[in-house]
Amino acid sequence: MSESMIVCNEVWKLFRVRNQIVKALQNVTLAMDAKTTTVLRGASGSGKSTLLNLIGGLAIPTRGTVVVAGTDLSALSRSERGAFRRHAIGFVFQELVLVPHLSAIENVALALAFDEKRSVALGAAADLLERVGLGARLDHQPAELSYGERQRVAIARAAIRSPKVILADEPTANLDDDNAERISCLLRELRDKGAAILIATHDPRLEGAADRCIQIEAGQMQPEHAACL
Repeated sequence: MSESMIVCNEVWKLFRVRNQIVKALQNVTLAMDAKTTTVLRGASGSGKSTLLNLIGGLAIPTRGTVVVAGTDLSALSRSERGAFRRHAIGFVFQELVLVPHLSAIENVALALAFDEKRSVALGAAADLLERVGLGARLDHQPAELSYGERQRVAIARAAIRSPKVILADEPTANLDDDNAERISCLLRELRDKGAAILIATHDPRLEGAADRCIQIEAGQMQPEHAACL
């Protein structure tokens, strides 16, 4: 029987913009099991990234609860959420947030810096970068890589710990079919190892392999499809 990895219960996220309250998320309830992939669809500004940030512990809900791998993130301090995220969650940001002065292999190995010897971390990083087609780019800094190459570095960094949860914001945008398939294969392997994977995307190459598709509009979940269309 699958273990519930992500549970959002009646989650609201409100922001104050000048004298107005913006309802980024409204009464969102979501449950995801281990070994499943869910695609989150919606227009820009619909609340997709806000939901990913809440599940990733980068923010806390205004109301409601977000529980990841049995841990209520709202009950943790900011530093505790950071430590939890480092060990349990792999996050692929749309902005990628690579360290500009580090090479590709160093950016990926950085995720293991607190827990592994440098040689072990670099070896694991090299293996992952090879698998996403960047074996010849290990020593290149982000400025020396194309956007698609930087994207693959970010995905390798998120995957290196084989985390319990993968959160990905448009992870295959700007990738050709061959490299998108590499990423899809890696995500499937992580899912099969036990991860719950939530992907915000418009890419039909990912939607077709997902277990579920969820539409979000103006911060509200829409009736769910059993499978992506």
